[in-house]
This record gives sequence, C-alpha cells and structure tokens, in this order.
Amino acid sequence: MKPNSESFTPEEERQLIRKLDFWIVPLMMVTYTLQSYDKGVMSAATQFNFNADLKLTTIVGHEPDGTPITNNQKYANASMMFYIGYLVGTYPMMFLSQRYSISRVVSTATFLWGAVLMSTAGCFNYTGIMLNRLFLGFLESAVAPSFTVLVTFWWTREEQALRTGFWYSCVGVATTISPLINYGLGQIHGSLPSWKPIFLILGGVTILWSIVLFLFLPDNPMTSKHLTDAERHIAIRRLERNNAGTVSHEFNKAQFFEAFRDYKLYSCSFIVLLTGVPSGALGTFGTLVINSFGYSHFDSLALTCPIGAITATSILLSGYITRKWRNMRYLLIILCGLISIAGTLICWFGPRSNRGLLFAGVFLIAVQVASGGLAVSLAASNIAGHTKKSTVSASTFVGYCVGNVIGPVIFGASPGPVYHAGFVGSFVCLCGVVVIASITLIMLRMENKKRDKRTGAPIGLHSIDEDLTDKQNEEFRYVM
Repeated sequence: MKPNSESFTPEEERQLIRKLDFWIVPLMMVTYTLQSYDKGVMSAATQFNFNADLKLTTIVGHEPDGTPITNNQKYANASMMFYIGYLVGTYPMMFLSQRYSISRVVSTATFLWGAVLMSTAGCFNYTGIMLNRLFLGFLESAVAPSFTVLVTFWWTREEQALRTGFWYSCVGVATTISPLINYGLGQIHGSLPSWKPIFLILGGVTILWSIVLFLFLPDNPMTSKHLTDAERHIAIRRLERNNAGTVSHEFNKAQFFEAFRDYKLYSCSFIVLLTGVPSGALGTFGTLVINSFGYSHFDSLALTCPIGAITATSILLSGYITRKWRNMRYLLIILCGLISIAGTLICWFGPRSNRGLLFAGVFLIAVQVASGGLAVSLAASNIAGHTKKSTVSASTFVGYCVGNVIGPVIFGASPGPVYHAGFVGSFVCLCGVVVIASITLIMLRMENKKRDKRTGAPIGLHSIDEDLTDKQNEEFRYVM
C-alpha cells in the first residue's frame, strides 16, 4: 500500500502549478493556434482568387437578382483531403508519440507541415492542391492527440479540463486573429498572385516555431530536465493521485483492445464527430457563407473575427466552470449543443433579407465547439492506462476528422448562397450530441455508484508504477 500523506505543502504545489501553466500551456496554445491557422488559411485565400486560379469553383446559374449560383464541390473536396490525411495519420502518430518522445514527434511534424504549407504556393491545379492538403493533414494529426495525453502527465483530473480548454480554445483564437492578418498579407502585390505570399509566410513562421518546441516542450515529469528534484517529486505524486497509471513507452496490446470495447471511446468520438460537422463546415465555408448574406469580401473576413472570439470564450468559460464546480462537463456539453441548435434553426428558417439575424445564427452555432472541447478533455480524464488513453485520444480525433469531412461535403453539395442542406445537417448532428451526452452522463453516474457500493471511497492503494486501466482499478471514479 502506498502512503497517503503528502511530503510537500499546498503552497509548493501551487508554485509548481503556476510554473506548468506559464511554461507548458503557452507552448501548446501557440502550436494549436498555428495548426488551426494553417489548416484554415485556404478559406481566407478564396477571397484572393485562390479558387479561380486553381479552378475550384464554377458558376452554374444565377438568382433572379443576378447573384451567381456556385458549385463549390472541388473546393469542398480540397478541404476534405486535409481531414482524410488527418484520419490516415492519427493512429500512426499516436503510436510514434507513445513509442518515442512526444516533444520530438510534435516538433518534427510541425517543421514538416510548415514546409508543406509553403509548398501550397507551388500548386497550380486541382490535383496538386488535393495532394498538398493530404500531406498537411497527415502531419498536423500529431498535435491534438499528443496534447490530450500530455495534459494528463502534468495536471490532475480536476485541473485537466481547463488546461485542455486553453489549448483547444486556440481554434477560436486563430479564427479571431487570422482574417485581418490574412487580409493584410493578401495586399502584398508583386510578381506572385496575392494568395501565394500568405502560404509562404505562414509556413515559414511554423518552421521557426518547431525549433522552439524542440527545445522547450517537455514529455513527462520523470524525464523533464526543466524540473528540480523537489518539483519532480511533487509532479509525480500528483500524477499518482489521478489513478491513471504510469507513463509507459511500451505499447500494451491488451489496453489497445480494451479501449475499443469501452463505450466511453465511442461516446467521446461521436460527440467530437457530430460537433465537427458544423465547425468543419464553418471553418471551410465561413467566409463564403457570410459573403452570401450580402457582406463584401473584406467584411466577410472581418466578421469571422467575432465568431472566433465566441468560440474561444465559450471553450474557456466551460473549462473555468468545470474547475469551479465538479461534474458539470456533460451538462455543459448539452447546454452548448442546445444553444447552437437554436443557431442552426435561425440560419435554416431566417429570412435572407435580414442578414444581421443570419449572422447572429452563425454566431450561436460557434458555441458548440465548446462541446467538442469538453469531450476531448473527458477522453483523457475518464481513461486510465497509457496505451488505452492514447488510443481513446486518437479515436476521438478520428471522429473529429470524420465530422470535418462530412461538414464541408454537406455544404459543398448544397448550392450557395442558401446552403440549406448544410444547416439542416448541422441541426441533426447537434441533436445527436445532446442525446449522446445525456445517455453517457446517466451511465457514468450509475457506474460510480456501483463502485462506491463495492469498494467504498478511494483510499490510494495503487502506485504510479502500476499501469492499470480505469476498468482494472476499482478506485478509479469517473468525472462527469
């Protein structure tokens, strides 16, 4: 039996937490901002003749008032290929990040995707951009699953939702800061078309950032050189509190298969998948949808800024609430889903003449990204065992890929400027989020009650050296 008493003071623990928050969290946030920015920059490039130069959009007719009716299927396919690449790369990257150093895998992948992003400027046809987006997605798949697991090495389960929220919210940060930056980059006039400098400059910035990750991103408390012996002891003791098993570089086949027999894998994956449909669609078609409301090209770019802000704010606020009050995560998933359902109904039934109301609907749809962020944190917090945790995390982002593939396909198959099928599909998916979250909440609450009845309150019987899964460890209690 391991001792229950702590050999450090609460103040020493708070000092370590502050150090981790100001050291590791900013590294994850900047990396995920770049990943989200680089992934979505193609949407901004559409405002600078990107689609026309690569022949990705065709005009198939006109509205009575002369507004062109466009077919954006090739553009949607190019967007989709990013997520196909992400899907193909997720499990190999998961294996590499467990087998080798997370910092080395993430920094190397970041360097390579920066190079691929720069190469986008050399694309001149549909085939070229499809291959380019495939490789970009494959390499970017290293980041999110690795960060989901990395958070569990440094913060307790009560702290994880907020820290995951910090880096996951950067999808909104990227959406907030990128439009005006992209507009400025698009004003570079020279021998190259206006959209090419955007990819060249952003790719170069990403390559430089990969060097920072290589030097400063840690792996786990046992191997980090940036901790004192006292800090390492506190970090390891905190890791033991999680009942989440050890940090292992050995692939555990039994844990891998147990993950796929666990309903929590499918619950988290489907929630992220279903929230990925509207968020993926808006990430790809956001500027086109807002443009279809009657706004100019510049206004369409500028108006994506507040959408990013509400995305980031909703994720961070949800993370703060879960830190302040326990067992609120599934309730918040349901609440954010309901808010966004209202947004889809506004865009579905709202009069096309009231563009302010339509934009407000898009604004509300953005809130559902917080549901996906909470599901990502639950995929780590409610799973124990290194291989099992890595597998569930990777599977969650497989759901993310599938959702982000479906979203642009639905919007691309629905003619602009109405995009009727896109908003209907988003409504159906968000209803599914509410149902799945409600059922999972009930099942986890019943499981915790069963464990309390069998074993009583947890008393700390297992050490960090035991790589037990949440199924094997009767002391493990699920967060809700």
